Amino acid sequence: MADAATRSFLRRILPKLALSIALGALFGWLVWAGGVPLIPKRAAFDHVAWWAVPAYLGTLFVTHFVRATRWRFLIAPVRELPLKEVVALNWIGFFAIFALPLRLGEVARPALTKLRHGISVSVGFGTIAVERVVDGLITSLCVAWALFALPHLETTDRLARALPFYGYLALTVFGGAFVALGVFLWQRSWAVGMTERCFGLVSQRLGKLVAEKVDGVAEGIRSLASLRLTLGFLFETAIYWGMNAAGMWVLARGCGVALDPGHAVALMGILAIGILLPTGPGLFGNFQLAMSTGLRLYFAEAVVGAEGAVFIFLLYVMQSVVILLAGVIPLYAMNLRLGDLLGTEQLRQGLSVPPPSSPAP
Repeated sequence: MADAATRSFLRRILPKLALSIALGALFGWLVWAGGVPLIPKRAAFDHVAWWAVPAYLGTLFVTHFVRATRWRFLIAPVRELPLKEVVALNWIGFFAIFALPLRLGEVARPALTKLRHGISVSVGFGTIAVERVVDGLITSLCVAWALFALPHLETTDRLARALPFYGYLALTVFGGAFVALGVFLWQRSWAVGMTERCFGLVSQRLGKLVAEKVDGVAEGIRSLASLRLTLGFLFETAIYWGMNAAGMWVLARGCGVALDPGHAVALMGILAIGILLPTGPGLFGNFQLAMSTGLRLYFAEAVVGAEGAVFIFLLYVMQSVVILLAGVIPLYAMNLRLGDLLGTEQLRQGLSVPPPSSPAP
C-alpha cells in the first residue's frame, strides 16, 4: 500500500516538478543575465553589519507566527481549533506552498484540516480565498501607492518599466475578487442558485455538484460576517505585513542598501505579487527576479548587482530556512507524509462532504 501511494505521488509530482524547475531556471537566468549574481562572492558579505541577520530573524519569526495565527479567525465559525494546531497546520501549509512545484501546496491546508478535523475541503479553500484576496489587495495597494508616491529612476529594464502595468492589473484583479467575496457573503443563496442554474444548462447533476462546492467555499468566508472576527483577522494581517516590511528594511540597511521604509513597503508588495507566479520548488527564480526588478526602480545598477544581490540572497536563504524548519518539524511530529500534502483522498471526499455545523459567533 505504501509503495502504491509513493508511486501515485511520484506520478503526480514529477511532470510538474520538471516543468517548474525549467521555469525557475529561466527566471534565475534572467536575474543572472541582468547582472545580479544569484550567489554573491564571499567578499561581498564583508560589509554586512553583524546585527542584521539576528535582527531580521527576529522580525521573520514574528511575521511567520502571526501569518499562521490569524487563520483562527477565519476557521472559527466552522470549528474552534487549539492555537497550537492552527499554527502547526499553517506552518505545514506554508512549507507545502514553498516546497511543492507550481503552487500545488495550496491544497495542503484544506487537505490536512479535512484529514485531522473532518472539515470540508471546500470550506478550507474558502478560508484560503479570504487570505489570498485580502493579502493581494493589501500588497497591490502598496505597489500602487509606491508607484504613485515614490520617485523612481529611469531604467532600461523591460520588467521594471512594466511594473506599473502589472501593479495596477493586480490591484484591479484583487479589488474585483474582494467584491466577489462580498457577493458570496451577503447573497450566498443567490450565488449558489445562479451557479446551479448556469451549470445546469449543461447537466443538472453537474450544476448541483458545482453549486454544492460553491456553497462550501461560501461557508469558509462566513467569518467576514462577524465584526469581531473580521477585525481580529485584519489586525493580525496588519501586523504580519507591517513586520514583513520592517524586516526587509532592517536587513537591507544592514547589507548597505539605503532603503527607506517607503521603499521597503514597495519591495514587499512587488515580491508578494511576483511569487504568486507558479514556478519551481522554493519559489526559486521568481523570488530573485521580483526583488531585483523592484530594486531597479530605486537604485543604480551598480548597487543592485552588489549590495542588492547580497540583500536578496540573505533574504531568500533566511526565509527558506525558517519556512522549511517550521514546516518539516510539525509534519513529522504529526506522522504525516509528503503525499498527504497533496490530499488526493481528502480532496475527493472533502469536496462532497457538507461542512460541520456550528453556531455563528
